Amino acid sequence: MNAVQKPVALLKKGSLIQQQNGATLIVALVMLLLISLLAIGGMQGSIIQERMASNAHDGAMSFQASEAALRQSENDIMNTLATRQNAYTEALLATPWGWDGANPAPSGTGDAGPDVSTQPVYHLARLADVCPIEPGQPCFERYASTSRALGGSDQAITILQSTVLLAPE
Repeated sequence: MNAVQKPVALLKKGSLIQQQNGATLIVALVMLLLISLLAIGGMQGSIIQERMASNAHDGAMSFQASEAALRQSENDIMNTLATRQNAYTEALLATPWGWDGANPAPSGTGDAGPDVSTQPVYHLARLADVCPIEPGQPCFERYASTSRALGGSDQAITILQSTVLLAPE
């Protein structure tokens, strides 16, 4: 009888293939894990950038609202006698940067539109008279105008201050 014998090289090759059956799966899983980690890192970076842009927008809204209230206060003190008389007796804010918008009570409210969380407020107070060097000339009245505004949330607060100089009448 003639027996067919398998070559020794084929047996060794077959056993090598049987030993590597799970290696492809492990390599694919490791690569999938690395790609997932890169994707998660990219998403976290995008979320942080979106939050920063939102905060910058909120701060800009707060600043614009405070500017609007400041302009309203300047307009009121220059054109309304009752506002000027009230401001003449009003005390100055000891710490304008710490003013909460309620204590002391604001002199008025500005209009910043519907996008802000609350409408801005302002406080007017008399600073002092400014008199010319020449004797006999009338003095100018000087007032401090402080405005406080919030942006789209209560986290963005802007406080601005300006000085108004009124010509003698």
